[in-house]
Amino acid sequence: MSKNREVSQFGSYISVDDTTKNVGIGTTLKISAGGIFVGNTEIVRPDGTWGGSSSGLVGAQGAQGFQGRQGAVGAQGDAGTDGAQGATGAQGAQGAVGAQGDVGAQGAQGAQGFQGRQGAVGAQGAQGATGAQGAQGATGAQGAQGATGPVGGSNTQILFNDGGSTGGDAGLTFNKTSNDLTLGSQHRLNLGTFTTTQRNAGVSTATGALIYNSTTDQLEVYSPAGWIVGAAIPFIATGGTESTTSRSGYKVHTFTSPGTLVVSYGIVTAEYLVIAGGGGGAGSSGGGGGGGGAGGHRTSTSLPLQTGTYTITVGGGGAGGTNPHPAPTGYGADGSNSSIANPNITTISSTGGGGGSPGGWPYATNIPGNPGGSGGGGGYGSPQGQEGGTGNTGGYTPVEGYNGGKGELPVGGAGGGGGGGAGGAGDAGGGSKRGGDGGVGAASAITGSSVFRAGGGGGAGWPSGQEGTGVHGGGPGGSPGTSPSNSGQNGTANTGGGGGGNYGGDTSPTGGSGGSGIVIIAYPTS
Repeated sequence: MSKNREVSQFGSYISVDDTTKNVGIGTTLKISAGGIFVGNTEIVRPDGTWGGSSSGLVGAQGAQGFQGRQGAVGAQGDAGTDGAQGATGAQGAQGAVGAQGDVGAQGAQGAQGFQGRQGAVGAQGAQGATGAQGAQGATGAQGAQGATGPVGGSNTQILFNDGGSTGGDAGLTFNKTSNDLTLGSQHRLNLGTFTTTQRNAGVSTATGALIYNSTTDQLEVYSPAGWIVGAAIPFIATGGTESTTSRSGYKVHTFTSPGTLVVSYGIVTAEYLVIAGGGGGAGSSGGGGGGGGAGGHRTSTSLPLQTGTYTITVGGGGAGGTNPHPAPTGYGADGSNSSIANPNITTISSTGGGGGSPGGWPYATNIPGNPGGSGGGGGYGSPQGQEGGTGNTGGYTPVEGYNGGKGELPVGGAGGGGGGGAGGAGDAGGGSKRGGDGGVGAASAITGSSVFRAGGGGGAGWPSGQEGTGVHGGGPGGSPGTSPSNSGQNGTANTGGGGGGNYGGDTSPTGGSGGSGIVIIAYPTS
């Protein structure tokens, strides 16, 4: 059956039995001079050529062959060259500008124009002078005088408008003979107020001009010498212990404890004295303790006072050091500050006195007297005496106090240094075991008489009678035989004096306590 080609092109017209090799034709087979036809399909032409498919009957489809390798890509042909662009022709040159022609001759003048319209009418001329005044007419007859109205007041009374009518008052009179203007009882003259600036800027300076100056709270009158006080407004203040007799022309307020100065009226420049509490004298278990320094001492004549309350603080004295100690419990306590304070001023403060340094043997060398308004005295010690404390710790000018004295060296003595005072430094412990004297105080006559206050306490010494002295409120130092045994003495109250140092060798002696401070304010009353 391999020779039967293109069988498949006849579809269902031809079938082949592969077993019997028979070919079945399911339609007509016609053989004629025109060729051989299967059905209507010519399969053999009259000239004997095949009329079916050019490839004959289709045999069975063979197996698919392997795919051949892809041939190499052929090289790309060269691109053709672009034709060259023709050159642009050059621009022709611009022709030259022709020469300007000559100016033509001026034409003939035109004919004169028509005459303009008539101008506006001018302004009216000034008015002519006024003619002479005619003669005055005759004066008419005077009318009859009206009745005199009632006049208020009586002779010499100054008249004033009293509800539309004239009136007078017996308490407001003027005597033209004596030229006296008099205000009677329950009558007053009210003056407007001026500040000093307003007075200087706009008030008449005629002699006798009278004003009330609200800046100074004074009645002032202008004189050939300028503005002078006509009547001062009284200054009124209360507080502390008051005196107008201890100092002539002054009122003195003395505060020995905290309180207030209350200014209820007026303005004044006052003096003050502010002294802080004194430092306590030192304790000692052997040898002399240092004396306490005095409280700071400050004074001035320029304290401005005006309506308000001034808080007064009076510092207490520092307690004396105990015995036995050891340091630093044997130190005398520092005194407390004193001050004057008010929102309108810078607070005036004095510093409490420094406590004395404890004495004894053996002790370290670095236990000096305490600093303060005046410094505490240094105690006796080994291998050397202790330094005194520094004064004027408030840093004021003038100074409020001075340094304490140094304690004695261990060889040949056992005296403590004296406390510093408001007027000078404390003495160092001396030879033969003597205690140093306290520094001197400072004087003030604010109360009317000169009084020294704020002296330093004396350093302790040995034997009896060798204690340092305390002056101007400072307590003397202790020594064997003093009462109580070996103890330093207290500073005087309200002087700011330092307490005396105590001498060791007994079970109970102590340093003396510092004296309390004081605040005094004084101002003129006239």
